[in-house]
Amino acid sequence: MIRRTTIDQHEESLLKPLLSAGKPYLAFCAALLLIVLWAGYAWVLQLTGGLGITAMRTPVGPAWGIYIVNFVFFASMAHGGMAISAAVHLLKAEKFKPIARMGEVLTIVSLAMAGLSIIIDMGRPDRAFNMIRFWPERVGTSPLTWDVTVIVLYLVLSLSFLWLTMRRDLARLAKRFGLRGRLYNLLLIGYKADEDKKVDRLAFWLSIAIVILIVMLSGGVIPWIFGLIPAQAGWFSAMAGPYFLTAALASSLAAVIVVAVLLRKIYHWEDYIKPETFKSLGILLGVITGFYVYLTFAEQLTANYAAPHPELAVSELLMTGELAPLYWTMIIGGFVFPVLMLVGQTLRPRLFSPTRTAIYAGVLIIAFWLKRFFIVIPSLLRPLLPFPNGSYTPTWVEWSIIAGTVAAAVLLYAIFIKVFPIVEAHKE
Repeated sequence: MIRRTTIDQHEESLLKPLLSAGKPYLAFCAALLLIVLWAGYAWVLQLTGGLGITAMRTPVGPAWGIYIVNFVFFASMAHGGMAISAAVHLLKAEKFKPIARMGEVLTIVSLAMAGLSIIIDMGRPDRAFNMIRFWPERVGTSPLTWDVTVIVLYLVLSLSFLWLTMRRDLARLAKRFGLRGRLYNLLLIGYKADEDKKVDRLAFWLSIAIVILIVMLSGGVIPWIFGLIPAQAGWFSAMAGPYFLTAALASSLAAVIVVAVLLRKIYHWEDYIKPETFKSLGILLGVITGFYVYLTFAEQLTANYAAPHPELAVSELLMTGELAPLYWTMIIGGFVFPVLMLVGQTLRPRLFSPTRTAIYAGVLIIAFWLKRFFIVIPSLLRPLLPFPNGSYTPTWVEWSIIAGTVAAAVLLYAIFIKVFPIVEAHKE
């Protein structure tokens, strides 16, 4: 009887997000919705007025702006959660199990925002259908087609993985909730009480496929969009694959840490999500980001030692030019300092706390967004042809739409945790 009561209390605690939606939550969602609506208004202006109302220009400015920066950022953010879930199923890393579903949902939301960013960047969004129409003849020749193919496949597999691993909870909760219970029943197609072993086996093989796709997406097709353009200084590099993959793993791990710490604090899940989980993730994040700092150093050393003049021009724009103050602030304050703090927690355990780890992770998320900006924009401001050097200051329309995509991502996540269990509600 005591054990039954303990399990009931455990489940009630984990179901807190589903049981009530207070005024702070509703006010928060309302604020996010207003930002999304404002971004929608800005996008309508862009559709009717054309991309000329943005700051994207050619030949004396960037043809790609912060929309593509956002695409690369969100596509990269889609890996940490699924990597953690894969670790749980492949490596039996049980201490990460409480935050696995949080990461899975983050992956799906990030992939959706990555796709939306591409649509927003197009002056004619209807032409996105040409990617489907001409897919058979372009799949072997266009890196952009490879990118769309892998993202769609990754999204389908991620949704399938989430659906499979959530079925047991939905079956337990279907009778408890009214309207949501009907939705749960719709999603429980073919559910059987003894299917757990089959689900675990399917999740295992899906984890393997997803790990392969993680490497293909951020270690392959996204960096190849940049790295296979020989006419663009600063992009054409065989190092693009490991460079992008390292950044993707680090930024997505940072996002998982921030989300998990926030939900842990809001819903008082301190007894369920142990501090050791964040200590391990923080150390891993510090090591991966430290390696990324090394790759950045190697990139700039090559560009300044004996590189062709166009490569040097792009590097000088970052190291000593008009972008230098923001660039060095990002390197020192956004990367080096958080890495030292995260790794320092292993040497001095008294420095560790989940909240501090989340703060350092939040700083890294901002720094990685800026790093994507410094990958995409500077190379387009130093043309190889004899044109004047360009400049780029995003307009209010661009910033509004960027804010709207971020708000939409947070809003989708907030809605999900009120409709579906964000952690496994059953206990063995």
